[in-house]
Amino acid sequence: MRTPPRIVVLSLAALTVAAVCVGLIAAHDDPGSRQGHRQVKGGVLTIEAHHRPRAPAFTGSDLDGKPLSLSAYQGKTVLVNGWASWCGPCRAETPLLVETHKKLRAHGIVVVGLDQDNSAANGRAFAGEFHMNYPSLLDPDGKQALKLPKGVLNTQGLPFTFAIAPHGKIAAATSGQLDDTKLDALLKAARPGTAPPAHTS
Repeated sequence: MRTPPRIVVLSLAALTVAAVCVGLIAAHDDPGSRQGHRQVKGGVLTIEAHHRPRAPAFTGSDLDGKPLSLSAYQGKTVLVNGWASWCGPCRAETPLLVETHKKLRAHGIVVVGLDQDNSAANGRAFAGEFHMNYPSLLDPDGKQALKLPKGVLNTQGLPFTFAIAPHGKIAAATSGQLDDTKLDALLKAARPGTAPPAHTS
C-alpha cells in the first residue's frame, strides 16, 4: 500500500526537527556548559562538589605487564595523565609530572599515567627516557579513556590530565599540555575541603 504524500511530508518534517534538536543538544554538550562545571584560568575545568562524577574503574596492566588499578589509590589525590610516546606535548609535560610525583607523593598526591601507545615497548622506552617514577596503565585501543564521564574533556586528543579527589570523584580536568598554572588549578580543585560550592541563585 502506498503511503499518502501528506504523511510522508509530515514524517520528513518531524525527522528534520528531531535532527536539529539532537544537533543543538550535542553542540551544547561540552565541558563548561553542564551544570556545576566551570572553566577557570588556564583552560582547566572544575566541577562543583555535588556534581562530580565518580572516576572510572581503570584496571589492566602496567608497562611491565603487572596488574594496575586506580582503586589501589583510593584515599589519595590522583592526577591521571593520558599520554603516548609519539605525542610532542606529552614529552614536554612529562618532566613536570615526574617532579610533581616526586615532591608530593609523601603528602598523598600521586600521578598515574594512561599510555595509549600501541606497543608496551614504546611506552617503556619513553618511561626510561624521562625517568618516570609513577606507573602507567597500558591503553593501546583507548578503551580505558572512553570510560571517562561525558563532558569531562573537551577533546579526545592527547595529552589530557584529570584530578581525582580522595573520595574517588573527578574534581577537575584539562586537555592539552600541562603547565604550572594548570597543575596548580587541578590540585587546588582536588584538595580536600576546597571544592567550589554548588551555585545557588
